Amino acid sequence: MLDIIYEDKYILAVHKPVGIPSQTAKISQSDVVCITEDYLRKKTVPKGRPYVGMINRLDQPVEGIVLMGLDPKTTAGLTAQLREGKISKKYLAGVLPADKAWPNDKESGSGVITLTGHIFHDKKNNFSQVVSKDHKDGKYAELKYELVDRVKIDIPDKTKAPDAGSDLASEGKVANMDQTYIALADIELITGRHHQIRVQMANAGLPLLGDKKYAPEYVQNVSKLLNLPGVALCAYQLHFTHPVTNDIIDLRVEPQGEWYSFFKN
Repeated sequence: MLDIIYEDKYILAVHKPVGIPSQTAKISQSDVVCITEDYLRKKTVPKGRPYVGMINRLDQPVEGIVLMGLDPKTTAGLTAQLREGKISKKYLAGVLPADKAWPNDKESGSGVITLTGHIFHDKKNNFSQVVSKDHKDGKYAELKYELVDRVKIDIPDKTKAPDAGSDLASEGKVANMDQTYIALADIELITGRHHQIRVQMANAGLPLLGDKKYAPEYVQNVSKLLNLPGVALCAYQLHFTHPVTNDIIDLRVEPQGEWYSFFKN
């Protein structure tokens, strides 16, 4: 079973790890919905298939909070909140500028920055991109981010091979280390477009580590050298009103991805 962070008879929320889809049509692949159904079936022994309504979906290579309604009415109430922007969604991301450019006067950034634009989702190729506001299929997209931490990391430079016959060569190790800065971005998602954070942050010059689809080659190479699985992105907070009890629910998790360990040292 997935890590449950909140549960009552109306709502269930889990911390989805990297690699498991929120929901998939592939029969051979398990997803959050199927795992949750199995959990509920074993717990309550109901007749038939348990009801699970997916509220927010996360990409397969992304981790974080996934919220589900356990009956149609609750699901409809939460879905309405999501559609009306009444569910606050925050993410932590590890970013690395493709041009290695960082402001010299500030370690973490320059406060909260708002990114707005339009995103076109190419469903055939499962790819999104920033387009002009005049694009007939573009949808308005908005998020806010702040760079809250910046750390210098060592990167193995495999382009500089050790001398033949050396201890490093015999052990298959690299001879040199390069250095770069990565930053921790705290992101509030205002709209919910396909791959929005990955697309808009890359377009703003702050692509996410581990992103094989939208990050430029340099960032992808650094991610490979650091052996980072998945995208350096975690949906760490959901804040909303319980549609049945009217309680204010604030759910938070800490990223489990290896990329986050750089910011904990």
